Amino acid sequence: MVVTVRLAIVGASPAAVEMFVPDVPRRGRGQLLDDLATQLDGEARFVPVRMTSRVRLVSKHAIAWISVERREAGSGDLDEVPAEPAVAPAEIPEELTLFDHQHFVEVELVQGSKLIGTLLDSAPAEHARVGDHLNHSGRWLRLWTTDQHYLINIQQVVAVTELGEMW
Repeated sequence: MVVTVRLAIVGASPAAVEMFVPDVPRRGRGQLLDDLATQLDGEARFVPVRMTSRVRLVSKHAIAWISVERREAGSGDLDEVPAEPAVAPAEIPEELTLFDHQHFVEVELVQGSKLIGTLLDSAPAEHARVGDHLNHSGRWLRLWTTDQHYLINIQQVVAVTELGEMW
């Protein structure tokens, strides 16, 4: 299945590209991000992306971040899916995942750009700090903004600053 994402390669401007994920039933856009994260966390050092009409193999270490829109093209609500299941996998109602901690942060990247959003976490209370989250997030840090889900290459992060309460 082809998924349109924004891809930021180190030293280049972000661009819309297509990535490939298994064509399986999903309960919303959040699970699509899970599938992309699984692909990025895999053993392969390169990931195929389609730019214009060509497929390129991009080195994972050169990726600063990948983002997926929280809205389906043409939908109005975030992570929107119809109330009643239909045949198409993208129309199955999304499961609600609750997180115990949320941290409103600014993420500064090696290339000089900054992303502002929320880190969501369900770590035990004794490991609820941003530092704990960063040190246990794996190779790809997830950041939620009002309109995007980001997978950020942890090796491209220079600093993370807590900004306090979002609301």
